[in-house]
Amino acid sequence: MNDRLDERLAGACEPQSSSIAEPLAESAADIARMGRRAARRRTTRVWIAVAASVPMVVIGVAVGAGKAPMTCGVERLALPSGSAPSLVTAMDPTGRYIVGRTTHASSTSRLDLLIWDNGELHQAELPGERQVPTDVNADGVVVGTTDIQSASGPIDMHAWVYGDRTATLLPGTGSTEARAISDGGVVVGTDDRRPVLWRSTTDAPSTLPLPEGAWEGVATAITADGETILGTLHPPQTGLNRPYVWLADGTLRELPLPVVNGTTALSAYPVAIAGDWVAGTAGDDGVPVRWNLRTGEVQAFPRFRTAGLKISADGWILARDRHSHATLLLSQQATLTLPSLRDRGSFPDVPKVITQDGLHVAGEASAAGSGTLPVVWHCR
Repeated sequence: MNDRLDERLAGACEPQSSSIAEPLAESAADIARMGRRAARRRTTRVWIAVAASVPMVVIGVAVGAGKAPMTCGVERLALPSGSAPSLVTAMDPTGRYIVGRTTHASSTSRLDLLIWDNGELHQAELPGERQVPTDVNADGVVVGTTDIQSASGPIDMHAWVYGDRTATLLPGTGSTEARAISDGGVVVGTDDRRPVLWRSTTDAPSTLPLPEGAWEGVATAITADGETILGTLHPPQTGLNRPYVWLADGTLRELPLPVVNGTTALSAYPVAIAGDWVAGTAGDDGVPVRWNLRTGEVQAFPRFRTAGLKISADGWILARDRHSHATLLLSQQATLTLPSLRDRGSFPDVPKVITQDGLHVAGEASAAGSGTLPVVWHCR
């Protein structure tokens, strides 16, 4: 299983309450496997309460053409029936759909899919165990991974697509993972340790070009227009991840390793792409990193800890500061602290996903007596 994805999805919430950190964190670490057709979906209408709106001071000048936000408010997202522990894992580029998962009513290893559509909560049961939804496109189609026990006994990871109230397993030759989906429905991920893409739910995946030699890897993200694919590759003998992009013309391009505190990192793991910008992490400490595909520049932010799984079209990325506050990194000098809930508890706030315009962020916020709760930040 690929522990990296779970480190980002569940490890990001590492000091959460035990009720959420065990089943939820474990499945994120296993990384998603769901599947089969048959998914029962329940819909719950619940309002979203505005918890706080705090003006923030932005220090420095932001990169990109967009106007940097100056103030943000935080809102709690609706919870499933019984207020079951829930996590946010993805959001579409526009912010209409936010996706997450929650504990299943009758199992500690099964996790239900959550979809917030403009704040209205929908819940779906999905086959398998330790399900992790990893991405959602502008049409509300969700992809992810699940654990399913094979007829011969071993548990395998399976990539899935959820749309029209149905979950469909994607074909593959080995263990498969679906990491991201474009607005046109192209899915990227991995099949038997090879980076691949699926153009439909019925066709076999296509392996993406690899460097010469025995390389393994995974496609981690795809632009909304489907033109550029992001991923990580490594030779089996070292296991050190190197960041790569597959351009629209099929060209495979390696991204430079970042310099962190004066030393070139031995590895880097890219997780998100939007326009010319790529976000990821460097080294075992998870230092936030940002690449610009047009200029070739790479920047590391060693004073922060990575939290986000997305990047805005202007290159804004998500992190946590040393006080465990959710932070929007606009540039090396410009940062924006996102407000906490008024009843903030002792756990860190975890911003995970951001819209392409950079004005909406979703994740979890610390709440007294509740561990963490799924929230969305709106900025202007």
